[in-house]
Amino acid sequence: MRIAAHPHLYDPSPATPVFHGVTCTDCGRAYFPPISIGCEVCGAPQARLEPLELAAVGIVRAMATVHVARHPDPPFTVAEILLDGGPLIRALIHPESAAVRIDDRVTARWRATGMDQAGNRTVEPGFVLCENEEQQ
Repeated sequence: MRIAAHPHLYDPSPATPVFHGVTCTDCGRAYFPPISIGCEVCGAPQARLEPLELAAVGIVRAMATVHVARHPDPPFTVAEILLDGGPLIRALIHPESAAVRIDDRVTARWRATGMDQAGNRTVEPGFVLCENEEQQ
């Protein structure tokens, strides 16, 4: 069984990750992670923000490989990904992904980050190069 490393950000049950975001019903702006202060774009109050499921698919806009860190074990690559649903997020590139470059299309896959005392795998999304990109 999978359990989420960050339960309020995604549900570990589906085969592929889906992020829990919010959208402004006034202007349509999407946010991830979800915000609760109201819309930063149009000023709509918190009551106008509705839950939104965001597919974990998008385009890499920037990236950096980290060689010195305490967690996770280096080296690892952090990317800024513009999700198809709108928001720009920062996320890890999955360690098993084919080489990823700026402007590549990526999708998230579960990556294990640990194990709880009951033997359940703790997971979080890690992005991989979309399969059709690997063949080009």
